Amino acid sequence: RCDRQHPCGTCSRRAITNSCNYATPSSTPDAQRHVGPRQSNSLHVRITELESLVVTLMEGQSLPTPPAGSFKSPRTSLPSFEDELSEIRRPRKSQDDAESPADPGTLNLRESGASYVQSAHWEAILTKVRGLKEDLVTDSRALPGSHLFYGPNRHATRDEILAACPPRQVVDRLMALHFDSYIVTPYIIHSKKFLREYEAFWEDPTATSISWIGLMFSLLYIAAQLQTFTIDVNDGRAESLKAEYLAMKDAFREKAVQCLILARYTMGGPYILETLITILTGEFVLLKDGVTDGWLLIGTILQLATRMGLHRDPDHFPGISPFEAEMRRRMWIVILQLDISLSLETGLPRNATNTHIDPKEPRNLRDCDFDEDTAEMPPSRPETEWTPVLALITRGRLISPLGMICDINTDVSPPSYDEVTKVENVLEGVRNRAIPPVLRWGTTPHSITDSPNLLIQRVSVETTYHKARILLYRRSLVIGQSLHSQERDRDSVRICLDSALKIVSFQEMLHEESQPFGRLCQLRWKVTHILNQDVLLATSVLCLYLQDVDKYESTQTAGQKTRSPRAEEVRKQLTISHTIWLQRSTGSAEAGKVAKALSIVLGNTNPSIENGNSPLSYDFMTEIDAIPVNGFGAPFNNHYFASGFYSPLSFFDNVLETRGT
Repeated sequence: RCDRQHPCGTCSRRAITNSCNYATPSSTPDAQRHVGPRQSNSLHVRITELESLVVTLMEGQSLPTPPAGSFKSPRTSLPSFEDELSEIRRPRKSQDDAESPADPGTLNLRESGASYVQSAHWEAILTKVRGLKEDLVTDSRALPGSHLFYGPNRHATRDEILAACPPRQVVDRLMALHFDSYIVTPYIIHSKKFLREYEAFWEDPTATSISWIGLMFSLLYIAAQLQTFTIDVNDGRAESLKAEYLAMKDAFREKAVQCLILARYTMGGPYILETLITILTGEFVLLKDGVTDGWLLIGTILQLATRMGLHRDPDHFPGISPFEAEMRRRMWIVILQLDISLSLETGLPRNATNTHIDPKEPRNLRDCDFDEDTAEMPPSRPETEWTPVLALITRGRLISPLGMICDINTDVSPPSYDEVTKVENVLEGVRNRAIPPVLRWGTTPHSITDSPNLLIQRVSVETTYHKARILLYRRSLVIGQSLHSQERDRDSVRICLDSALKIVSFQEMLHEESQPFGRLCQLRWKVTHILNQDVLLATSVLCLYLQDVDKYESTQTAGQKTRSPRAEEVRKQLTISHTIWLQRSTGSAEAGKVAKALSIVLGNTNPSIENGNSPLSYDFMTEIDAIPVNGFGAPFNNHYFASGFYSPLSFFDNVLETRGT
């Protein structure tokens, strides 16, 4: 019987004192109404208490019962830091050696979005308690939002957002331009599904979810941006057209962000990741604005994707349809690629690691091969057949070596030469065995029937490989050679130079094909805005080599009055590159900056034959290590970091500030 105390003895013994509640004889209707809110929360209180009981039970079961006579007195001192560190570094058991298979966790699928928790999380444990899963309802109260993305943007109502949508004729034209661009849309949006949703939107805009409307505005944002890239500078209306498209671009981006806010994007859900990725692509891939902000944003996207369970393969969760599973795999690879790219560009650690992810590779399929009602996914098309997603799959295979290179470059300790060699072997293995022949440069004749986008994808895959080699061996250019490693360092320098020369040669080829009547004339914006960073990286490497050519050449050529053949080749290629940057400078301030810097570099690398000495007085090595790293506010003098390799344009800024006029 209840002893009528508060809390009563029964509840005290059961450790559920918070839920102890009973009516007293003096209770009045008002008093009973006062107790109501407490009773409405009793389920959550009971769940909290059950959680603590389950955790206590788990902890108790994890302690093995010691055999008789084996009891020892507890330690009188805390474990040392070295003991804890050795425990952290102890190799983990593989899944085969583990006592039980790894639990993939729990994925909750709701109309409002997907929510993933690890198997050790209390929700994952409690949802396995029979009869309790249905009672675990999500609190519908809106919590205060984060200011990370909400900051200065003006909030808008749904009606205001819909009123800002242009007429369908304008939207149709911009959408066609976007889907023809092959920027990121083919990887994260299923074209047939999107077209049905697009038609439904125009039939009844008020019935369309605000998150889908945000996706539409983000696509319009990219399209308006592409329009500014394709304006003919010789057109008398060029300036007014550019101003008009820039205004449209900013307006579309604002509406996309306002839709995200209304949809409470931090909770996840349909179209949220697609919208965020599209905005990220527009701001930090096409425009290169605030790359550190891009690194922060991809971190947010990655965490949100993890919250939605994209880091685990959909096969773990029977509730996911085959269609949704395939799109989730595509989405996850896109996020990983953006994470790697922005991490390498900023020189900051990547956000994703390999220890907690296991999605399978997406299939080489066209959108016409599967749809929402597909019961079983068809097998992949052969990789001899090009599809829009084949480049995504290929870059996904490069993530492993690129991730290793990113980790090496951001590690607090420099890697050993053996570690570098192991990573190179992985990189070479992927290039030789995992890149489809249709996307491998040099193995397939570039047929006149190949699409321009296929040609650019081949170049992109090849430049990614060469950029990886430069970043892997870049230390040989910024660290003084020791006597015992001169030959090894010369090999590293040779690898850097070979890859840099290859990338700059691509610049020459792409520039020629981008001229009027060239194969890439209509995609000139893509050549300019996507591959420029790789060209700048390669150019900075070649400039460093020319500055200190004697240090990098063998003793047979060092000190001679004539240049080495390799130095002549580097100088010749940089001269061609300088001409290209100079031609582009009429429409690009960035190109003009690089052209002027190269003029200074080439002008100061002409050796004086009379005295046998180079008139170089500008020390690139000293200056490149003192470049502020992405606005950190202070020089980061660390020869293992080499900030200039992550922000090549800053390298040329430094040249102009030091020697420019």
